Amino acid sequence: MAVETGYKYKGEDTLYLVEIETDAGKELVRPFDQTGGGTSLSSDDIDVSTKDRTGTEYGDVSQTVSLEGEIAEGDPFIKAMKKAIRNKKFVKIYEVNTLTSEAEYGFYKINSFDLEYPNGESSTYSLEGSLFGKVTEITLTEIPDGAPDFADPTEDGGGVEG
Repeated sequence: MAVETGYKYKGEDTLYLVEIETDAGKELVRPFDQTGGGTSLSSDDIDVSTKDRTGTEYGDVSQTVSLEGEIAEGDPFIKAMKKAIRNKKFVKIYEVNTLTSEAEYGFYKINSFDLEYPNGESSTYSLEGSLFGKVTEITLTEIPDGAPDFADPTEDGGGVEG
């Protein structure tokens, strides 16, 4: 899909996908109920001071990714991230433009994976990871579905009356 020049992106135009290990092999999944995420690039400074010039040069460049959402039953992402960090495994994470299907992915060391269970509110997850190596740009042919539709329990004859 072509995006018109000047289009102002919204948060829902970008999402994150994660490659996880399943019984059938590797599978690209969309963590359920994402509420936010971001990518941050930064560089270290190298001070340059010679007889000809002074200034600051680029040092090491690093990239981090963060994503967050609400915990939902049946989301394979939660168990896979726990397993990855406990076993010191790198995780392949994709940042996807949902309007164009353009994406970039890299292998990330999971720095933190937080699960919170506040009383009276939705349980949430948040992940932060640091890139190992380089990112690769691709165009996806398919974007996996996210959380399934919530079934209304009153539609199946359940409830007090049924």
